[in-house]
Amino acid sequence: MLARKPKLMDGAEVSPAQQSPRIRVAAIIMRGDELLLVRHIKNGKSYWLLPGGGIEYGEPLAEALQRELREEACLEIEVGDLVIVNDTIPPDNTRHTINLCFTAHVVTGEIACGVDPRVVEVRYMPVNELESLKFYPDIRHELLPAIRAGFPKKALYLGNLWKD
Repeated sequence: MLARKPKLMDGAEVSPAQQSPRIRVAAIIMRGDELLLVRHIKNGKSYWLLPGGGIEYGEPLAEALQRELREEACLEIEVGDLVIVNDTIPPDNTRHTINLCFTAHVVTGEIACGVDPRVVEVRYMPVNELESLKFYPDIRHELLPAIRAGFPKKALYLGNLWKD
């Protein structure tokens, strides 16, 4: 039996580059009642999101998150627990992102926009202002109660377990 080729909603075939999900790591960094966020401008749209980004092939998740925070916010971080995982798949299936959100805390550095040209602002935002923001992916209804409860539900991330 031949494997079916994935198709977009309009019937067009999905390109080979689109057939693998993008894996994105993100940091949930609190300072009192404030959450560290970055503001992106992409395709003329402005929105807020947790700092982070895509992993590179062969890069452990925690190292990817540390690299991304250096690149986006000029911070060195210690990665904590994996607490939220979600997919982002638009109705037309043009992309698929798997988001892995970890708690983290700042070890050194002062927040500033780094080398990513899409990042136009980095700041701690009061948690009570999150509802008024354009926020992607929109995990606010899950994130806010988890913040208030101190992240009692944690996934177990074991890191790279490869052994010869």
